[in-house]
Amino acid sequence: MDNKTIKEYLNRCSKCGGCQAVCPLYGETHSEPLVARGKLFLMKNYLDGNLELSPKMMELMSLCLLCKACTVQCPNRIPVDELVLSIRREIAHQKGIPFVKKNVFHHLLQNNGRLTLAAKFAYLYQQSGLQWLMRKTNILGLLPGELARKEKLLPRMNRVPFRAQVPMTLSSSKPRLRVGYYTGCLTNYVFAETGHAVLKVLKNHPLEVVIPEQWCCGLPALTSGDEESAVLLARRNIEVFKKAGVDIIITDCASCGSMLRQYGDLIGGRDARIFSQKVVDFSQLMGDVIDFKPGDKEVSSVVTYHDPCHLRRGQGVSEAPRKLIKAVPGIAFREMKDPDRCCGAAGSFNLTHYELANRIGHRKTRNIVDSGAQTVITGCPSCIMQIRHQLELQEIPVQVMHLAELLSKTY
Repeated sequence: MDNKTIKEYLNRCSKCGGCQAVCPLYGETHSEPLVARGKLFLMKNYLDGNLELSPKMMELMSLCLLCKACTVQCPNRIPVDELVLSIRREIAHQKGIPFVKKNVFHHLLQNNGRLTLAAKFAYLYQQSGLQWLMRKTNILGLLPGELARKEKLLPRMNRVPFRAQVPMTLSSSKPRLRVGYYTGCLTNYVFAETGHAVLKVLKNHPLEVVIPEQWCCGLPALTSGDEESAVLLARRNIEVFKKAGVDIIITDCASCGSMLRQYGDLIGGRDARIFSQKVVDFSQLMGDVIDFKPGDKEVSSVVTYHDPCHLRRGQGVSEAPRKLIKAVPGIAFREMKDPDRCCGAAGSFNLTHYELANRIGHRKTRNIVDSGAQTVITGCPSCIMQIRHQLELQEIPVQVMHLAELLSKTY
């Protein structure tokens, strides 16, 4: 998006305040610079030469969940999330990317061997007793940045990456489709149970599944302004799935799916556009593309559903997950209040702005409790981590699981 296009969008803002009603950040802080119209005002003044990229300006631009709620609400159709990304790219270009993030994007996300090694160290930290010792002695509490509290966000790591636990191809006698499974980083390194649940559901349908070598989708880099790294990762993923010769590409992560579907616009060209057109969420495949057939096993539970921002607003998927949940024998479904309101995870937002993410997450847990649900279902590993963390902080005994895990329990 060039500066001329950006200015045209910025000039569309009528300052109506409609964005205030749906912005999770404004709902918790009532701070005008955190809501869309406040950010657009700041961006316009920067482009007009009235503001510099000061530390305060950069902090304010980092305070956005990119949940797209304001974009959907805007009567003037201003793509606020894209404009925020554009100013973050400008910040990265003018001021550089922070040292830690730069090393993660360049040396971990672009190198599966190093990323796997880092995950192994995290696993050993948890299993060796070091994590218990650090928490027991509160050593982390002596360090700055609320490190002790943030460390509790660290999920239980897989002993072995999910993709190393399963074959590259799972055959079917009469496959209707050849499905490429994009596992994403969290399923691969953290939520192996979700990956196994996806495969369990898929193998009960006429599908051939291919799980090629793959890389991070690039979303963490893109949202931090590092478009170059995002493009490099996108090109790698496009190439491996093209070689796999798949009819359709699924993912169990709303954030990854949203990013994969942007490859066509991010890179352009025939291969990228074909790739993006093939991408569907796991719930879309089971709910819309093929006829989902649950097993005979009854799953008795009162269930509610949390809409991930990148699934409902990012990909326009909301009915398929609900249809699938209601198809599970024994399930009583209860809609929570504001099911599509952001839970506060937003990638690494709950790490960089922990307290604010907690306030947003607390509102979500109140809605979950009020629904009377015993189980929360969602379609994003990042949301699962955030909602579980919030429920644990408040000692609320409600399960959180991926949609695929629920469906797999019927077999």
